[in-house]
Amino acid sequence: MPIWDKWEKYSTLIKNKELEKHLPETTRFSTEKELWDFVYRYPSVILKPIDGSRGRKIFKVSEVESDKFEIHYLNSREVFIGRNYAYSYFKNKKAPRRTYLAQRYISLANIQGCPFDIRVIVQKQKNSNNWIVTGKAAKLAGQGFFVTNNNNQLRSGSILPVAEAIKASNIHKVDDNGEKLVSELERIALLATKTLEPIYQGHPIYGFDMGIDSDGHIWIIEANLNPGLSYFLKLADKTMYYTIKKMRKR
Repeated sequence: MPIWDKWEKYSTLIKNKELEKHLPETTRFSTEKELWDFVYRYPSVILKPIDGSRGRKIFKVSEVESDKFEIHYLNSREVFIGRNYAYSYFKNKKAPRRTYLAQRYISLANIQGCPFDIRVIVQKQKNSNNWIVTGKAAKLAGQGFFVTNNNNQLRSGSILPVAEAIKASNIHKVDDNGEKLVSELERIALLATKTLEPIYQGHPIYGFDMGIDSDGHIWIIEANLNPGLSYFLKLADKTMYYTIKKMRKR
C-alpha cells in the first residue's frame, strides 16, 4: 500500500468510531457524475489529488446558485454557468493523470478572515511503544487563499504558535487560553496515530493537518507519513523543530 495514498489513510481512520466525527466526509471520484453527486450534498467541497503533497493542485468548488458554480484555486475565483464548463476548467487545471478525492469543505476558524489549520507532529519514542506529540504549529492562509500549506501562498501567509492563533481567532467560548482545546487536539492526534500504526508498521512519525471550526470542533483534514518540518523553522522559538529532528535521527 503506497504511503502517499490519502484514501487509504482516510479509509483506515474512518473505521474508528471515535474518530469518525472528526473526519470530513471524503470520497474518490473518477467520473464527472460522481463528482457532481458529491458536490450537491454540501455547500462547498475540496478536490485534491489522492497522492498530492504540499497543498498543490487543490480546488474548492461551490454551487452559488442553481447550475452556477464557483471554483476557487490559489487566490483566484472563477464562476461558471453549467456543470460542463466548470468541470472543463477543473480538468484543464488539475494535475494530469492523477486520481482525485472530494472532501466536504470545513469552514475553519479564521484570524481576520484568513483560515488556519494546525500541523501536529507525533513521534514514537526510542526503544518504546509510546507515542508523543513533539510539535504543533498553526498555518495561517494568505489573504484570498483557502489552502494553508501551499508554497506559493506561504509568502503572504504565516506560521504562528497554536495558543496565539486560537486566542486571536473567531473560535467561540475559549476562556482558558485554549489549553483544553490544545489538549483535545493532541489526544485526537495520538488516537489517529494508534489507529494507523497497525497498517504502517514500523513507521516512526506522523504529521496531521488538523482544523478547528468556530464552534471549537476539531477536524482531521489530512494525515501525512512524511510530514514537512519547515513550518517549525518559521516560528521564533525553534525548540520543537530541533526536538523533532533529534527524535527522527534516532
